[in-house]
Amino acid sequence: MEDLNDIYYFTSVVQNGGFTAAARTTGVEKTRLSRHVAALEHRVGVRLLHRTTRNIALTEAGERFYAHCQQVLEDARSAFDSVSALRKEPSGKVRMCCPVVLGQSYLAPILPSFLSAHPKVTVYLETTDRVPNLLEERFDLALRTTPAIADSTELVARDLGHVRRILVASPDFLRVAGDIGDDPASLAGKRAICSIADTADGTPRWMLFAADRDPQRLVPTPCLVTSDLRVQLEAATQGVGIALLPEPVARSALRSGNLVHVLPAWSAPDHLVHLVYPSPRGILPSVRSLIDFLVTNLPSSIAERPA
Repeated sequence: MEDLNDIYYFTSVVQNGGFTAAARTTGVEKTRLSRHVAALEHRVGVRLLHRTTRNIALTEAGERFYAHCQQVLEDARSAFDSVSALRKEPSGKVRMCCPVVLGQSYLAPILPSFLSAHPKVTVYLETTDRVPNLLEERFDLALRTTPAIADSTELVARDLGHVRRILVASPDFLRVAGDIGDDPASLAGKRAICSIADTADGTPRWMLFAADRDPQRLVPTPCLVTSDLRVQLEAATQGVGIALLPEPVARSALRSGNLVHVLPAWSAPDHLVHLVYPSPRGILPSVRSLIDFLVTNLPSSIAERPA
């Protein structure tokens, strides 16, 4: 890669008609400009300038070289200007990812107001139930829901709230399964719909808590294990088994009577909803504006809307 300074000095000498005038324009000493141009000629292997005591003139090779140098410097200025424009106001692309259910239920109702307020920003939203690597896949931010926020020296996590997880089942399933009562031990042997997040060593495990009661650790009998909350919800609604779901995900089905809250005194550890993004140092206004918008609006969206 050639030194752009030498190209800049050479172009300045040509544009100003000589070394003396170029020195006044650039603030670089005449002798230093001469050395840089001579070094440039040495590297390209041809003379670029005819020099006299009064003026300079381009050689044939110099004319060709000068035309390309102008384009190189213009491209460099455009590169700097493009970044400078991004830093002045929110504009450009923001790449974000989040779980499918969060995107459909909580982002969809509020994202249009962000886009209306920032017409120069384009949001690329990938909804996926896998956990992408933000840095390797070049995402600007991600919305996640997990039992705990993982420590990371490369990423910043902003807690947006807690989501209670409850046991639910369909009325048809409960009629067949029999009375469960208020004792988690009564779940033993009953078909369960489990999350991969609650699975360790290939075995699903549920930890349940209730006020003034000892925690209960259960090993459910899974008939379905998946990371997709929508699949879990649909399976529970159709009577496949008992599911442990985030309360907002099950809320609509509970209201309609398609699901029943099982063991209402008991719940699993809350899931944390949080934003994750790389270090904010040098972050673009487009990304910062979306982060600020989500921090302000997403908690109320989760609280108010059933999934």
